[in-house]
Amino acid sequence: MSVAYRRCASSISMPRRLAALVLYALATGTAHADDSDPQQAKVLEQVSVTASQPLDIYRVSEADTGALGTRSVLDTPFSIDAVTSDLIQNRQAIDINEAFATDAGVTPLASGYAGESSGFAVRGLPVDLLNGYKMDGLSIPNWGSDLPLEPFSQVELLKGPGGFMYGFGQPGGILNFVSKQPTPKPYASFTLGYLSDGVLREAADFGGTLGGQGGWGYRINLVHEDGDTFVHGGHIRRNAASLALTKDIAPNLHWHFNSIYQDRDVQGAYYGIILGQDFGFPVAEPVRVPAPLPGDQRVSQPYTGYQTTYRVANTGVKWDISSDWSFRLDYSYARQTRENRDSALIITDNQGSYTDLNYLGYSRYNYQQWQGTFTGTVATGSIRHDLVFGASWQALDEHYPQYFNSDAGQQILGYGNIFAPSLFANPGTPISRATYLAETTSQRALFASDTVIFSPQWSALLGLRSMQYIDTAYSASSAQPTARYEKNPITPTAAVMYKPIAPVTLYASYVQSLEQAASAPETAANAYQTFSPTTSKQFELGAKTNFDTWSANLALFRVQRGLQYLNSDNVYVQNGQTRYQGLDFSTQASLGGNWTLMGGVMYLDATNVQAAPDVNGKRAYGAPRLQGNVYVEYRVPQVPGLFLTAGGRYVGKEAIEADNSNFIGGYRSFNLGARYTTAYAGHPVTYRLGIDNLTNEKYWLTSFGFILNQGTPRTVRASVTFTL
Repeated sequence: MSVAYRRCASSISMPRRLAALVLYALATGTAHADDSDPQQAKVLEQVSVTASQPLDIYRVSEADTGALGTRSVLDTPFSIDAVTSDLIQNRQAIDINEAFATDAGVTPLASGYAGESSGFAVRGLPVDLLNGYKMDGLSIPNWGSDLPLEPFSQVELLKGPGGFMYGFGQPGGILNFVSKQPTPKPYASFTLGYLSDGVLREAADFGGTLGGQGGWGYRINLVHEDGDTFVHGGHIRRNAASLALTKDIAPNLHWHFNSIYQDRDVQGAYYGIILGQDFGFPVAEPVRVPAPLPGDQRVSQPYTGYQTTYRVANTGVKWDISSDWSFRLDYSYARQTRENRDSALIITDNQGSYTDLNYLGYSRYNYQQWQGTFTGTVATGSIRHDLVFGASWQALDEHYPQYFNSDAGQQILGYGNIFAPSLFANPGTPISRATYLAETTSQRALFASDTVIFSPQWSALLGLRSMQYIDTAYSASSAQPTARYEKNPITPTAAVMYKPIAPVTLYASYVQSLEQAASAPETAANAYQTFSPTTSKQFELGAKTNFDTWSANLALFRVQRGLQYLNSDNVYVQNGQTRYQGLDFSTQASLGGNWTLMGGVMYLDATNVQAAPDVNGKRAYGAPRLQGNVYVEYRVPQVPGLFLTAGGRYVGKEAIEADNSNFIGGYRSFNLGARYTTAYAGHPVTYRLGIDNLTNEKYWLTSFGFILNQGTPRTVRASVTFTL
């Protein structure tokens, strides 16, 4: 056990004791009240607890749009989804896949309990692990890890390429994690949770302001998670902490600071299950996708897995120059480390025989970013201009294991069958922390935009980002550059918006983005090879509504991006294009006062074009043709404070190779739950109970196209939250 872990575990002991006191208090008696969310109740002066509609606490009216700043979702000409901390907590989501389980445009790729990490694709396109994740609008790495969800008030998803808004990156989308902010009045909540088969989680959330209005605001979150996961032989240990501070330096000058720390260790997890020919293994005949395994079946060894750490901090000031103009300057530093000891399980025949190839190594990623923006409004006659001018600099260093592709970084643990996995002796091989600087990327950017409001009905947006992009790859043996790519593109975005009535926006938008090509995966013959950047383009026609009792988003989209895939020689190549086009619909509605509905449907036509003959015209890998999601809450009027919940997800079949040699089958997953809010000594108490994958459906998830992960099995989760 590391010294860092012992210190962090010790810091969690107080919330653990407080959670125990909460449970004791709950056992001694409760008083009925009516509330749907304890965080809503924290600002009440009265002892009684009042209910609010779930739609109100789940709906997000504003979101960060990068260079455009914080804007109304309704008045932004792009598809944006956002989930609140209330929805995450009420659904007891354990990862980012579950957080966005109501969005039909989001397809899970992997599990952070059975596989390397959770993650998803947006409209068939994976979110860029090194350029697609932001915290408070600034870049952070997320290579094979899971960010904690507890420190954030909401998680925002911009669908499609970031382009002008965020700079280069794959066109799947941008995930922005928004830090919880200080509360004007003292606030504290304590949560004790359980996840089958034996994971306990204790969390504490504190907020307040010292010194009255304009004083020092603070928000602290502490989390400890430990226990046996739903995978037989699996175990997780996680410690996380966050701190947010604010201070009004002057009436028009505001300072903020946000930070998170997390140490997460998962055992009994694997890199992935891979068909032999997709890994370059000699096979007597092509290996087909086997029947899905139960999600709780142990496949890897109990001592394999991975450990990741996060250290992220950002700070900045906002200067309100006048009623029309403001300036803000922000800086962010992020560091992620990852210790690999997980396995690639290579299936070598159609009877399920496999080779357990274990990888050992240590990697780290360092990100820095500066960004300054001026925003303001000017009028030219009857026409209003909302203007943004800004500059940004960011740099990412990637340090990979020195011996990852040598005998010191790989070992065969044994041979077995995935339908009856064997236990292999633990060789106890030490992991070297020797790394080399594998790749550096940097970008300097100037950007500007003008949102022109011609009338209450018509407006238009034009944005331009001028970048200097430099990507340099280095040799592990000589530390000398092996490839260097430099581009100086100008990436535009343009849109037209029309509002026939105030709660409805119709729009047409175009986004262009420079895409940093993905590196070859670690299992490819050309592992970590980098490729030259490509340009992605998105066209979108959409309609948004935001009425009192319902809102909806409908988008017709088309994305073109460069095609990258693992060929039959186990070489990762860049050749051709993939065209993603389809329809994405989502809605939230309050029905009859007691019902809340959230969900949607996506139809996707994803096809390889202008590519090599063996892949041209084939379906894009990892892209289902049809997907549907639904989530329902019912407030039981006869029992104040009681809500019943249900949900479902359907995902169609997906190709796992660019040439469509193999597909994974479609699957359906259902969940049920309930929560009950009452009060003890005048304080809200909320009990939650849920069962996910009610029918215990067996299914495959796929990442990087060719890597299979077991889907999450039936799980039981429960929690109690006490709010002061």
